[in-house]
Amino acid sequence: MPAPANPDATSTASGAAVTPAERVNNGRVGSMLAVAREAAGLELTDVARTTRVPLRHLKAIEADTHESLPALPYSVGFVKAYAQAVGLNGDAMAQRFRAETSQQPHVPTMSLEPMDARRLPSQSLAAISIGAIVLVIAGLSAWGAGMFDKAPPAVAVAAPASAADTTAAAPGAAPATVAGATAVAGDAAPLASGPAATGPAPALVVPAGGGAIAAGGPVVLTAREDVWIKIYDRTTRTSARIGVLKTGESYTVPADQPGLLLWTGKAGAIDIKVGGRAIPPLGGPVQTVRDVSLVPADLMARAAAAPVAVPTASGAAQ
Repeated sequence: MPAPANPDATSTASGAAVTPAERVNNGRVGSMLAVAREAAGLELTDVARTTRVPLRHLKAIEADTHESLPALPYSVGFVKAYAQAVGLNGDAMAQRFRAETSQQPHVPTMSLEPMDARRLPSQSLAAISIGAIVLVIAGLSAWGAGMFDKAPPAVAVAAPASAADTTAAAPGAAPATVAGATAVAGDAAPLASGPAATGPAPALVVPAGGGAIAAGGPVVLTAREDVWIKIYDRTTRTSARIGVLKTGESYTVPADQPGLLLWTGKAGAIDIKVGGRAIPPLGGPVQTVRDVSLVPADLMARAAAAPVAVPTASGAAQ
């Protein structure tokens, strides 16, 4: 009848049973832990319950079968917990286990292989993407410059009256009206009369609502929305107004400070009136303008930079 197996014996990697006496002579971490456990009167199940280390890992530690243990940091932690559970120095046993084991710490590696060409975007896709970005940028720039804004009201130009037309006009004739602007013959005739007048008289710029703008009228800026402005004099290096003009707020340009200039980042958000008459915006909604003269005559000239050609009474375009 064969002898009963020793419950305290553990098996090595070759399958041979190792008794407690043989483990003492071994001198390895597994043997020292097993002997300390037996001296404390504990079973492996007791150590597993105390340390919460799986029983199969405790058996592998005692048998010195390190290849069946998990990664080195976990194995070192198991050894340290086991040693403390049986009354040994956990740090010393963990250090000794590191010296004995053939396990190596995990070293992360970086792959420097070139990326698969199939995962890269094609040249056509890259070109289309670049083109789309360029179009978006161009569209935003055009919108900021006011290219998509509605055209400002046309500025009507009164037809000059010649001397012949003046003498041929019937007494009490009604004044001629062109595109909403009224040219009075009595007002226009002196421009063409006189010995020095050899050609047509200069065109008179008249707003769409009728009536000429007073050359010395006040300049009033009114904000359609919150907009930053700077009213300054470049010669004296002083500022008459700098800051945000609130929505609906108006600012009258001082008449006693000639040479004032305007700087703003939202030219189209400012309504400008000269002598009570509105003139077209200075630019687009988010267009930046700088060094714009606020002298009434300069603003009138800016508004009339592109006058509309109006036929004369004889049918020739002026």
